Amino acid sequence: MVPLIFPSARLAIWLLLALVFVAGIGVSGCTSETDVPGITVVPSVTTTPVSTSTTVGQVHNPADSHIRGGTLRIAQASDPASCDLHSASALSYQSVHPCSPMLSQVITVSTSDHSAIKPDLAVTWSVGSDGVTWTFDMREGVTWHDGTSFTVDDAVFSLRRAIDPPAGIAPGRASAIGKYISDPFQVTEQNGRLVVRTDSPAASFLPNLASTYVSIYPRHATDALNPPSMTLFESVVGTGPFRSGEVIRGSRYGLARNDVYYMPDEPYLDAVEFYVMPEPAVRLAALKSHQVDTIAIITDAEAQSLENDFTGRITVFRTPSAGGNTVQMNLHKAPFDDLRVRRAVNLAISRPDADLALGQGYQGVILPPGSQFALPLDLVSQLPGYGDVTANRAEARRLLTEAGFPNGFSTTIHTRANPFFQTLSEFVAGQLAQVGIEVKVIPVEAVAYQELISSGDFEMLGHSHSFALDDPDAILPSHYSCSGVENYPGLCDPQIDELIRLQSLEMNPDRRAEMLWGLEQLIWEQDAKVWFQWSNRRTPVWSNVVGMEPGGSSLYQARNLSRVYIEPGG
Repeated sequence: MVPLIFPSARLAIWLLLALVFVAGIGVSGCTSETDVPGITVVPSVTTTPVSTSTTVGQVHNPADSHIRGGTLRIAQASDPASCDLHSASALSYQSVHPCSPMLSQVITVSTSDHSAIKPDLAVTWSVGSDGVTWTFDMREGVTWHDGTSFTVDDAVFSLRRAIDPPAGIAPGRASAIGKYISDPFQVTEQNGRLVVRTDSPAASFLPNLASTYVSIYPRHATDALNPPSMTLFESVVGTGPFRSGEVIRGSRYGLARNDVYYMPDEPYLDAVEFYVMPEPAVRLAALKSHQVDTIAIITDAEAQSLENDFTGRITVFRTPSAGGNTVQMNLHKAPFDDLRVRRAVNLAISRPDADLALGQGYQGVILPPGSQFALPLDLVSQLPGYGDVTANRAEARRLLTEAGFPNGFSTTIHTRANPFFQTLSEFVAGQLAQVGIEVKVIPVEAVAYQELISSGDFEMLGHSHSFALDDPDAILPSHYSCSGVENYPGLCDPQIDELIRLQSLEMNPDRRAEMLWGLEQLIWEQDAKVWFQWSNRRTPVWSNVVGMEPGGSSLYQARNLSRVYIEPGG
């Protein structure tokens, strides 16, 4: 059993360590395998196509005729609301998945490892010894879908637009790069290169720049629209591997092969079709009858059914997801203003029972498990809430007695009026009953629920979060800083805020990991937003589809379709 530790002393220790770690930034700049005076060259950048096949050891040979051609068919729940990925109207993956194959980025992330940054329109990049001047060497000979040549000016235009969208266009997730660039005119073209000057050293600048949402649009074609936004699917002019095809709203969105794509021999497919099927049962039936080849995400029960009934024909990829299930306690309402009560709630929940009730998940704490900076499992296993369930619940009862509740107490847990949210909240209620806490679950419709959590008018929440980007700067400030928009419990500790700021400045990944591991444990000890299960994303794909990847840990990032092909006769 991990003893109850009040965190102030540890916070002070970790703050001191963090200050020591970051003190060398102004001297050392960014570290890398290759250092030259005044500049740090990012290693392992290549312009050679690399196989992304899901079959181990298989290498695609574009000369083989059997991997050329074919149409990939994908089912999704709705029409894409917008293909302007810079705008708030395009937040949903229902927009990202069909629109992003038409677009490119300055840099991108591996679809199998979101900590690995890869070239796209930029082939190499570097950061100066000042730690704030980022230089990108851009590809030559790239052509927009309308035949116009891509220039560095298009990249400058797009990044400035992401930071500061034109009037009438609400900022979306692309605006996150503005956290590091206070003035859009810090993005410039210099001697044929893209140059970005960040306000300070920023360890998460590249991951945020590599987000699918920071896509590159042509200045000439965007400005010609009124409003200047490629909202409509068929209006998109990009440099991606596919271009817009036939559109039947409410039914089908087609992508056609871009024959002048800048990656040699790609894409392998002739076309991609996205079919709009709002009902989950209809999407699943279409998959089973092979009217479609894949669905982005399915339930655990659906996955088990497919694995039993379609063995060898359909593969279900199970990957850690950048999101999961929580119980959250309002630190400004009794009895949850008492750390002992919050700790008792954490200890009462059986993680194995969560897997049985909600589908198999993953163990973790503050950052998604499997990510670059996630707390290692050997440390996770030592934290409150993990370990022997019987012993944990005995300790929970002791803490409740010490806090003045020897017979437990009654409370409420609000949640969205959504089947999954209600199920996870009922699960929490059943778990807390084991230590004498009687919980009434209150479902609330979406709009009223958002007002409730924003106002803090609740005692407990049963809530599932999903992150658009698996990166510390995309998670920690929003969820755990005093001003965080998703800090629903109201956790506010200036020392934690300072540690969140300092880890963002640390350019050495190993030192940053140490800082983050300490910070994760400190936040966990507050028992405010308790992650009792991290999600398992399940993506079914027919086995004759080769090279199809689930798309990394976040459902909100793009999938690389340029090296996917269809085996004939499947």
